[in-house]
Formats: sequence, structure tokens, C-alpha cells
Amino acid sequence: YHHPHQQGLVRQYDRMAMHRLLFLSCLWIQLASAPGLASPSTNNMVLPQAYRALVAETTGNSFSEVATIKSVPIPTVGDDEILIRVRYAGINGGCETFRARGEYAFQGNAKATADDPFQLGAEGVGIIAAVGSNVDINDYNVGDAVCFVGSAFSEYSLCKSTATLWKIPECKPEYVGLRISGLTACAMLEKTGQLQSGETILITAAAGGA
Repeated sequence: YHHPHQQGLVRQYDRMAMHRLLFLSCLWIQLASAPGLASPSTNNMVLPQAYRALVAETTGNSFSEVATIKSVPIPTVGDDEILIRVRYAGINGGCETFRARGEYAFQGNAKATADDPFQLGAEGVGIIAAVGSNVDINDYNVGDAVCFVGSAFSEYSLCKSTATLWKIPECKPEYVGLRISGLTACAMLEKTGQLQSGETILITAAAGGA
């Protein structure tokens, strides 16, 4: 049994630990993704044999409890797939907590093992490193900057479909939140709130897309 005040301190400590780990993970991604590690050309990009990723081998109570760095082999890019060199990753605290606990849409994560972990992270920005044979290079080509949804807390992310990414003008962190937080905010304003021209609205927080 813990006194309510002690329980509050435990929850506060866990949140602080998660924030520190997320900050360090994103700093690591930006440093590891510095120019020079991959050499783009007109037709291809030099790829390593493996890359580092934040993964979880089991579910747990929090992100900080399950997250670990692991070396992952570079995947073979399927005909309809796109491999992205991650430059920036967004932090979605609620999403990552649900993912780590295996809750809601992430219940399948409970089946994870050391040999088959689940990768962490969602929103990201990066450069296309390789494309599948069925991908129209007029739409997506090696060297293009994109924002995407996938395993963003890693050096590379494999998108199974072009539906999970958008081409963007340049590779900048400002585009990280477009695919989840940005879409959520637009849906809330336009679909749920049915916002009309000339109306006045109150924004009570700017801490998340919802």
C-alpha cells in the first residue's frame, strides 16, 4: 500500500523518466541521422547492413520500462514499399504509452518476444532511401523528403504503403506532426466542430493534436 501522495510521486517520476528517455531517443536519432551517413545519388542511396532502433521485446507499464536499443537488419524493400532514412521523430506521449502497454489498437504488441519485438515511435520526417519496383518514381523517389507514420524512433523506417506518407518541400522538424497530430486537429475543427468562416473559437491548449 502507498499513501496517495506517494502514489502521485511515483506517477510523476514515471512521467519524468519517460520524458527524459523520449528526449534522449530523439536527440540520438537526429545525431545518428546527420548528413554523411548515407550518400544519395540519382538512383540509389548507400545503405548499411543494419541500423539502430528503439524497440520493445515485451509490453509493460510504461515506455521507459520496455524501450531498448537494438540493432536491426536493413529490410528487403517490397514492390510497394518505401524505405525512409529518419531525420526527425515526433513525440506522442499517449500513443507511445498505449503502444508500450499493448492497449487499444496495440493489443497485438503483447505477443512480442526478444526475437520478434515491436518498434517504437509514430510520426517522423526523413529522406527516401529506397523504393519498391511498383512505386511510381514520379510520385516518390530516392532523395525526396517525406513525413510518415511508422517506426519513427529508429534510423530507418519501412513504409508498407504510400498511404502512410506525404511528400514535403524539405526535410525539417516542423513537418513531423502533420500525419497524426495535424490530421487530428483538422478533423476536430472541420468535421467534429464544423468550424465556419468568420466564427471565433477558443484554443485551450497547444499541447497536442486533439
